Amino acid sequence: MKPNPISLGRKALVQHLQSITAANGYSTNAGHNVKTGWVNEVLETEKENLPLICIQKGKDLTPKPGPDGLIKYSGFSVVGVISAPLTDYEDAIDDLERDMLLALSPTSGARQRWMPVGITGITVGAPEQYPPGQGEPTARVLIPVHLHTIIER
Repeated sequence: MKPNPISLGRKALVQHLQSITAANGYSTNAGHNVKTGWVNEVLETEKENLPLICIQKGKDLTPKPGPDGLIKYSGFSVVGVISAPLTDYEDAIDDLERDMLLALSPTSGARQRWMPVGITGITVGAPEQYPPGQGEPTARVLIPVHLHTIIER
């Protein structure tokens, strides 16, 4: 049986986001703590280990038929989390947003080197920032992404 391209894509996304470190030219070391799951549940055990990037399953887009299969648009919410006071957190969350966008941004007209065979591209949606408040000492940025996954018979 062939490896499942859906699983391969998710695992490659996790591994690629782990490259977000100062040693690789980014502003943060959020890549040292990349997790999968529901961000609120992950934070229960990781609140002391911020910054954090959590890859949470998101809504897929409608698949498109192709020859001998289809293209599935696997949706994920990539959520960056920092420890933040109620004020003066903006620069830190902006740095994390920039790092995540740089890592996720596709190169125009080229397949990304980090993508396994069967993943033909990525669509990056508009980021949303969430400030600290209501007793929550973290700031978050959510970036929706869709991996273009070929599903063949």
